[in-house]
Amino acid sequence: MRQPMTKEERHRHILNTAKRLFQEKGYENVTIADVIEASNVARGTFYLHFSSLEHLLSDLFEETVNAAWERIAPILADAQLSVEARTLAVVDAVFRLFGDDPSLGAVFYCGGGRAFVETKQRAMYDRFGSRLVEALERRHHGIVVPHLDWTVKMLIALVGDMAFYATTEVAPADRPAFEQRLCEFVLAGIRSHLAPYVPMDKL
Repeated sequence: MRQPMTKEERHRHILNTAKRLFQEKGYENVTIADVIEASNVARGTFYLHFSSLEHLLSDLFEETVNAAWERIAPILADAQLSVEARTLAVVDAVFRLFGDDPSLGAVFYCGGGRAFVETKQRAMYDRFGSRLVEALERRHHGIVVPHLDWTVKMLIALVGDMAFYATTEVAPADRPAFEQRLCEFVLAGIRSHLAPYVPMDKL
């Protein structure tokens, strides 16, 4: 006889069910009733875990950001990698993230409401972006680059958008070339912004 789910397992079950529904139907076409029915839980159980569908979506997005950071942090910490190698590895990690779990796009790029958009921006640009800025500053021994946070936020938006675009619009055989073109574009932007402040041999 199957054991009842723990609170954590039920929370995960509802999240996974909702993510699948968002991918299949689009966030705007999913209701709380849909998630409750597909999850086979009581309405009261749903509200024990989430105050709204937007709250659930925000939890899923937080997981997406954390998963991305887990892949990227070791790359940024590797002092042996050149800026070119690190850039290629980071872009590839983001591409693989969306490729390994296509349903992430339903979370990352759904419309959501105002509260979710604000949560998404804080997670991507403030929390995630600040981690990237700190990693870059540590690597370059505290060299101050004006508006480095702007550069990082632009790169996050560009790489995230293009990784999602590649998985949905670019033929699998063409994705390596698409990724390479993106890396060249990103590297050009990094060099343009950092070169006046960081010696090129230390990038």
